Amino acid sequence: MLRGPAALGLRALASVAAGLVLSAQAARAHPAFEAGFAPLYGTVFTEGGNFSGSAMSAKLQALEPLLQRPGTAARDVFRLYYTQASVYGRRGMPEQAAQAARAALAAMPKASSEPQLAYAQFFLRYSSIRWLADSQQFDAALQLVHAFQAEYPLPRIARLPAAMRWDPRSTPAQALDYPSQLQLLGIYEDEGYVLHEQGKYREAQQANARLLVVARERLQALGMPERLRGVLTNLAQNCYELGELEQAGRYLQERLNIALRAQGHATVYDSYFQLMVLSHEQGQSSQARRWLQAYEQHALSQKDSEQQARAKALQAELATRPQPERTAL
Repeated sequence: MLRGPAALGLRALASVAAGLVLSAQAARAHPAFEAGFAPLYGTVFTEGGNFSGSAMSAKLQALEPLLQRPGTAARDVFRLYYTQASVYGRRGMPEQAAQAARAALAAMPKASSEPQLAYAQFFLRYSSIRWLADSQQFDAALQLVHAFQAEYPLPRIARLPAAMRWDPRSTPAQALDYPSQLQLLGIYEDEGYVLHEQGKYREAQQANARLLVVARERLQALGMPERLRGVLTNLAQNCYELGELEQAGRYLQERLNIALRAQGHATVYDSYFQLMVLSHEQGQSSQARRWLQAYEQHALSQKDSEQQARAKALQAELATRPQPERTAL
């Protein structure tokens, strides 16, 4: 059976650039809040910095009472919850990250004219799609996706910069150039991901098929055809769930060919495995063995002893599995 969607293939967000924002605004902050917050903010957004996630979340939470004083600036509320959301996101706590992001955006709901602050707002909205989806809040995730899609229609994304630009040597107004084509392609990929997770396989397939047309052209133009693998995986999964196994195989073979050209060996092995399983489930035992032989040959060519051993184990497993009835398409 094919494994779940491998979206994220197109998602690209410069996490380092997140640290650019809000760091030079201490003069506007309450002194007691800034004294506690500034070192935490600096630690979280220092590239390559290490810290305890749970301890950092607790320290940030301890600052919340300081924001309940009369006259507290909305900016301070935003800064705290923006940082907290970033920490929760890194800790793999999507529900808490989405909640903190919601609190930050509620404090400053309108897009700011300040470049750093505007980027932070974009970062939270963009990241919240996955945080919400991963915490099973699918309708809320789709609302964010559709808001982005209304602002940036898929046929017009070629007008956007190819990738998000970040130059720390530039002035703040020049350092950030977003959203990028890759980011918007990732958001459109999220639509199919969320729909699939909701069990709406036909709608997910249609969304991914629309994306595939544009993604092929854009990624080829950008010299990044290997980034198409995630969309193809998702379409194969959609087709599998719909019982369209031959079409699922075609998407997997295209994914395999891209991975071979890009020397993406992990994807090559996974593609051979998925194609083997798919052939077996269609009652095509000879084809299943050929895919497994190709798997083993690739492992031999790469002198990958671990994958060679796995190929032998798969051969033994395949030999003992009963031949299923052909799946009706």
